[in-house]
Amino acid sequence: MSEAVYIQADIFPIAALIVVLYNLKRDMSYTWRKRCFATIIRLTVGTMLCNMVCWKFNGLPGKTATYILWIFNTAYYIFMLLMSFMWFLYVYDKVTNGSGQWGIGVLPKAVPFLIGFVFLMAAPSGAAIFYIDDNNMYCRGRLHFVSTAVAAGYIFAACVFAFAALLRAVSRESREESLRLVLFGMFPLAGGVVQLMAYGVDLLWQFTTAALVMVYLNIQQQNVSRDGMTGLNNRRRLDEYVNSLSMEHLGRERLCYSIMDIDNFKQINDRYGHQMGDKVICLVADALKVVYGNTRSFIARYGGDEFVIISKGFGQREAEHYKGILEKKLLSLKAHENIELTVEISMGSAFFGEDGGVSVREMMELADARMYEIKRMHHTSFENMLSE
Repeated sequence: MSEAVYIQADIFPIAALIVVLYNLKRDMSYTWRKRCFATIIRLTVGTMLCNMVCWKFNGLPGKTATYILWIFNTAYYIFMLLMSFMWFLYVYDKVTNGSGQWGIGVLPKAVPFLIGFVFLMAAPSGAAIFYIDDNNMYCRGRLHFVSTAVAAGYIFAACVFAFAALLRAVSRESREESLRLVLFGMFPLAGGVVQLMAYGVDLLWQFTTAALVMVYLNIQQQNVSRDGMTGLNNRRRLDEYVNSLSMEHLGRERLCYSIMDIDNFKQINDRYGHQMGDKVICLVADALKVVYGNTRSFIARYGGDEFVIISKGFGQREAEHYKGILEKKLLSLKAHENIELTVEISMGSAFFGEDGGVSVREMMELADARMYEIKRMHHTSFENMLSE
């Protein structure tokens, strides 16, 4: 196959992924997982662009071509290793309900990536992974299998975790989700095996693109569980999540359930109109995404001006800390340049195991009661202020 054929084979997958990336940016939902998936797509596009450059300059004479081949082949392998690592974290985060995100726990999982990176950086001196021969032709190094093993190992490990989640799944939705993750991982593995066995056949990234597009379509399918106005999870998705927690959590770690609403929201609607009320709801939703977006929190619009935050790993201290950040951020919101409007909230929180409660439903009832108690106090203060 000529270099033109290889380059053309990458153009359509790149275009498809750019469209997916553009649509992801328009999506209002704001989660670590969504950002991780977008990063995977960027890395895949970067890998294919490097691949195209390498095919274009492969075999061309001159020092410039040599430098370009070294630089872009190195970037190709870095992007490939990082992409497979990020895919593993993405799948691990999904099957563990939020345990794959950045933090100290990620370091052991990054060891294979670091090993592959070290071998790759040794390439110019020892030609470990690849080298450029005297004719400016790319050649596989003696330890090329290391990079392949690391990348394939991450994808295979992701499939194993997804399959284990499939065996543990209780609900039909969880089983279907886990099965899809297993099948998605098989595409790049199949493309990689063909490319490894038949040197010169370039199918890895076409198969990977197919898998990523299917993941994206699956995400879009799940968007029926999104609140149309705010982009947050809706009541239906909240019920599904609570049911899955009730079956799978079992007190394995700290869990905080918080419910909140906007103080004096009816007065905002009555005084400024429903359009302003909707804008305030969207601003509060955006603030929730920013404040809790980098935590292991599930955020949903419960209905009207009520929101729910379910945070894993949160105790009393963490709950109060993030509540304070949220309240401070809401005070700085400006719904309209000509209207002075202070947005305040009432939030009630409950913790797994508190007051003998051993179910998520009991947490919900306790948090709800606390929110209305706080709301009653705020309402009394508001009436006293008006009467002065």
